[in-house]
Amino acid sequence: MSEAVPSVVAIDIGTHKVSVLIGKVHAQDKIEVVGMAYARNRGMNKGKIISLEKVVSAIKNAVQEAEDMAECRVHSAWIAIPSTELRSFYASGRTPILNQDQTITTSELVRALELAKASHVTADYYLASAVPLGFAVDDSDEWVQNPIGLSAHSVTGHYQLMMLPISTMQNLDKALKNAGIGVEKMVISTLATSEASLLKDEKEYGVCLIDIGAGTTNIAVYFGGHLAFACTLQLGGEHVTRDIAAVLQTTTDEAERLKNLHGCVDHNVIKPDHMIQVQGIDGPQTISRIELADIIVARYEDIFDRILENLERNGVLDGLHHGVVLTGDAAQIEGAVSLARRKLGVSAHLGNPPLQVYSKDELLPALRRSLYTTASGLLMFSQSELEQSVTQPEDQVESSWQRLVEHCNVAFNKLKNLF
Repeated sequence: MSEAVPSVVAIDIGTHKVSVLIGKVHAQDKIEVVGMAYARNRGMNKGKIISLEKVVSAIKNAVQEAEDMAECRVHSAWIAIPSTELRSFYASGRTPILNQDQTITTSELVRALELAKASHVTADYYLASAVPLGFAVDDSDEWVQNPIGLSAHSVTGHYQLMMLPISTMQNLDKALKNAGIGVEKMVISTLATSEASLLKDEKEYGVCLIDIGAGTTNIAVYFGGHLAFACTLQLGGEHVTRDIAAVLQTTTDEAERLKNLHGCVDHNVIKPDHMIQVQGIDGPQTISRIELADIIVARYEDIFDRILENLERNGVLDGLHHGVVLTGDAAQIEGAVSLARRKLGVSAHLGNPPLQVYSKDELLPALRRSLYTTASGLLMFSQSELEQSVTQPEDQVESSWQRLVEHCNVAFNKLKNLF
């Protein structure tokens, strides 16, 4: 690749696959993908490494194929890590301003975060991300995005803390080192997926991302442009596959084939006379597509029932003015959007393709596949993080925070009291 154009590499380490994107950064919102690849990951189960050797092999295979396409070599990357064991908390920390000028500095913000972390971070968990929701200056109800430079007696930082087991982080670090990949930064996969799938207006006025993957379903709720709630359910597409295999007495591979070719969760679009050939363990059989749908619908309804329970319990359902956005391989099944609308009672649509990340025409269809969504978001995340670190105005006050306070205080209080 040309040395004149900065490059960035994203590696998404999922439970069942490793996806790699290599991008040229022409501008913050213009990243051209010049290399992409994925490899089956057989070394993880439910977000935990069960075979370090197999995870390393998956990373190496995916990276090498992407390198060959981009005609470059990868030495370090931004890493999206599974959120299977994610613990997410709302927390706040209040600290007095003790300097002579009574001016808020970086030291006070660091202290506020430390106080917020104190009651939640335990010895066996690592703080993977602290998403700032806003800062209250003195006792003001209006939050600001960056209070540095303001005069005050105290400042209160409000955060969404996201933590993973230390052992999980250590094992992922070992896998990357053994694969010869340096880490620019590790990012919770939910945050990267949200970056790629959600529009700015959706995040601003209230939206829930539902990422249905193979082994898990990740949920992320945004208010006022910032993360307000996140959790992970231990349910996903592989559970549907197992249900099909068990009911129809067939192999897992055959069940996966049936799900991908004929799967549907909306009976209204199925023709009553549509029959399917199934290779069962005891021999071939013929079933109707409606019978297959009955098996699949039962599991998807269970997933959406649990999503609804979490949203209601944490007081965030009523704030979803832009509804829910579905993403992930298992969300691509026919009828998923209509089922989400019916079960959750809000508007729903599939995730928006990230236009900031693009490629040459012949590569674009592959890039737009759901298996690259998280890696695409990670490329975008790397640039937004860079911008925030160097261009934050010191006296900028966001009026949107007032809307956030007015509409979402109930939700934040519930989150705060829950843990």
